Amino acid sequence: MGPSLVVERLEFLRGGVWRVRLFTSLVTFLVGHSNAGKSTAIEALLYPLGLRTARIMPEVRGCQEVRLTFRVAGVRWQATRKGAEPLARVLIRNLDDEKDIGRPLPVTSSSGETTAGAFVQDLLGLPAASRGAARLTLDTLYGTVMALRQTTIASEFLGGVKDQERVLTLEVILGLWSEALASLEKDASEAESQHRAAQNALNQFKRLRDSGALADPKVTRQEHLQKEREHKAAAESAQATAAALSTAVGEHGRLVALHKAAEQQRRKAAKQAEDARARFNRATADLARAEGVVSGLLSTSAVECTGCGQGLPEREPGQCRQCGQTVHGAEDRREKALAAARAKADRLRLDLKGLQEAAAGAELAAGAAEEAAAQALVQRDAYERDHLAPARQAAQQAEKEAFGLSRDVAQLKKQIDNADYIKAQAQAITAAKERMKAARAARDAVKTADEVRRKEVTGRWSEFFLQRLQQINPAVEAAFIDPADFTTRVKERGEADKTFDDSSVGGNPKAVTNIALLLALRDLGRADAQVQVPPLLIIDSPLSGLGSTGLDQETSLRLMDTLISVAADPARDGYGCQVIAATNDPLPRDYPGVREIRLDAGNRFFDHAPSAD
Repeated sequence: MGPSLVVERLEFLRGGVWRVRLFTSLVTFLVGHSNAGKSTAIEALLYPLGLRTARIMPEVRGCQEVRLTFRVAGVRWQATRKGAEPLARVLIRNLDDEKDIGRPLPVTSSSGETTAGAFVQDLLGLPAASRGAARLTLDTLYGTVMALRQTTIASEFLGGVKDQERVLTLEVILGLWSEALASLEKDASEAESQHRAAQNALNQFKRLRDSGALADPKVTRQEHLQKEREHKAAAESAQATAAALSTAVGEHGRLVALHKAAEQQRRKAAKQAEDARARFNRATADLARAEGVVSGLLSTSAVECTGCGQGLPEREPGQCRQCGQTVHGAEDRREKALAAARAKADRLRLDLKGLQEAAAGAELAAGAAEEAAAQALVQRDAYERDHLAPARQAAQQAEKEAFGLSRDVAQLKKQIDNADYIKAQAQAITAAKERMKAARAARDAVKTADEVRRKEVTGRWSEFFLQRLQQINPAVEAAFIDPADFTTRVKERGEADKTFDDSSVGGNPKAVTNIALLLALRDLGRADAQVQVPPLLIIDSPLSGLGSTGLDQETSLRLMDTLISVAADPARDGYGCQVIAATNDPLPRDYPGVREIRLDAGNRFFDHAPSAD
């Protein structure tokens, strides 16, 4: 038997208040009518351990956190998981170690980090076994040997876990799986695949040869030599055209640079001409204004009164013509203003002539720069059209021809290699066959010893299976568990033996078969130290479909007695098998050490749980 696994308490945080359901007995029944919340509780029971296949009911989603306290081989552990986050991390603590602050483990991991389920699986002493696509995980362990769900207990063999996963899980539980044997099986499978692939490849090649799809090797070699010569010439031509293209690109770059410089000079000369024209225009305006001042001064009559416009009388020299006062030797102010205006106009005329010459020179320079830039553009475009473009096209064509010929050479080389393929492939097939034989021999040597153990274990398991079936249904005469895939055959008095699928629904023999098989597995675990089955057994509605009168009632009572009896038979570490089950009806009588948790509309498992202390 594997190390004991005992559930102590399930706590959940709802609305900021921690609530708790205690499992103080090794046998606990959740009792209540349909829709009382029994299945919700059963599904949520081991959810905090990191199960991924548990159905998350609304009541669980409504919990901020769900916490499970449990014992493995006497050591107390605690697992806490967010109620509304199925993929959240699980905080696992060792409650017997005061220094342990807990370790947050992921529910799933793509980086190789240990998951919460893998951690618990390791606590139970079960390896991370695999075969092909099948993997032993906490979920497959839960669905195969630890729990029977209400939806599958009476219809699916051991809950409906996939055949490959069920067989692998039971092999690990029964101590029939070893990493060495798994490695040998993998090696044998790979060797068989390689031998089969090599043989298929040779057969396909021969069919192509016989159909004429493959060319004559001699002709192929000649064609290969010719193509190699053509490819060499094409490669040399490609190199030459590439060199010519490189030269053309360089010359084109030089012309582009010359045009760029000429364009810059054109813009500079145009700007200088524009500035010269602006300065000339400003000087012309200044001269016009100066000449206007001179004209104004000249147009004013010196013999008319500035007040009334009448003619002024003649005065003595040195006297003002208008007021008659002595000028005291100073020059006439009008004459001085006129002289100044004439001097400014003369200076502006002299400046204007220089600016006009400068503007004319700038215009000539701008025209020359415009012509030079246009000529540089023509030269660049003409070279690109007449030299660069043809050189580029020639290089591309030569490269394309060389690439096509290289591909032809490679294909012909492959055909030449294929010409010697049959001989080489025959040698490869022989080597693959030898590897396959060696791998099979190594595997079979280990499997031979394994088969002996396998038959012994399943034989003893069948004996316990028959005993448990007869406890529940005395009409059973024989029971057998297949050593290969662990399926069952059961025979009742007056009937032929039947597989699980052949069993009828009436009287629920399928549910009885599933329950008896798991109980017998635990019986085997107590008798065989190599059988590592977890003692915990969770069953949702084992009596569903069994009547309350006649033979069905008797079967129900025997089934109840059988379930309760397993808790009294302890495992090696002193703990009995804990049974947590759900039933619609209360227990028919008082059972010592058995606890009932009554559930109904007014006392639902989650909504009305007591507050945690």
